[in-house]
Amino acid sequence: MKKNKLSLTVGIVTCYGDNSILDTVKSIRASKGVGNFRFIIVADRVPINPWLKSQLKKYSVEVIENKGKDSQISKQKQILTLTKSDLILFTQDDVLFEPQTLKTVIKRFEKNPKTSFISILNKPVKPTNFFEGCLNVGTNIANKMAKYWNNGDNYLSVIGRFMAFRTEFAKNNINLRAEVATSDAYYYFSNKLSGGNFEYIPQVGVMFKNPQNMKEHLRKSSRFQYSKIEMSKYFENLNSFYKVPQNVVVKALAMEFLSSPIIFMCYIGIFIYTRILRMKPHLVLNAIWEVDLSTKRVLAK
Repeated sequence: MKKNKLSLTVGIVTCYGDNSILDTVKSIRASKGVGNFRFIIVADRVPINPWLKSQLKKYSVEVIENKGKDSQISKQKQILTLTKSDLILFTQDDVLFEPQTLKTVIKRFEKNPKTSFISILNKPVKPTNFFEGCLNVGTNIANKMAKYWNNGDNYLSVIGRFMAFRTEFAKNNINLRAEVATSDAYYYFSNKLSGGNFEYIPQVGVMFKNPQNMKEHLRKSSRFQYSKIEMSKYFENLNSFYKVPQNVVVKALAMEFLSSPIIFMCYIGIFIYTRILRMKPHLVLNAIWEVDLSTKRVLAK
């Protein structure tokens, strides 16, 4: 019997409203083999200008502008409430999709009816300065650890830039808390501890730009370092979920060192700096994030 094709809604939440979001929309609409799907953007803080609205309309994007400002999860909850499709994909305003990404993810959901949550490779674009290039090494290390740890079923595999769910499961099993800052980890543990099945597909990726300066990176790094502290407010017995096996760490570090030893050592210096001078929890565990401007223009102009 031929399986029914699963319907999809793509949702972006933004607080920036810049024209660069059009690059993201174009790349998503250029996805191959998926047909038509609903596309919703929920924005606040920075108004979307009339020209951009007209362009988004050409790509059949529904734009909702909220007054005031809300957290990422609050706006995602707003999209989820509007979603009637089989699948819901949350992504961000500063990414580019590979042409086969959506098709691959939808097919995996169709093949595995018990899968409730899928994430994919976090793929940095070619750097435009040295600092960004060093951070790309860090991303490569994290990707390797995510892949080799428990066959990809771990919190490192989840990226806020691409989180796809079965809509019904998300609505019935994930309590979307507006105050959560490290939302990718929160979605992973919510899915895992409510009986969901997670899959990581590193064969396809979502492209993004790492920060080009220490100020923005330190903010992101500090938030990540406090992930376990924040998640412990909502979930119990997380120690095993945060303990990356030593052999996985060694393998990932060795592979990346052999690939680019000089930049690898520069990244290690940045890593140590962010651990010594990490920002205080109350400054970074804020659900309403400060915008990282250097990451917004993913395409080189």
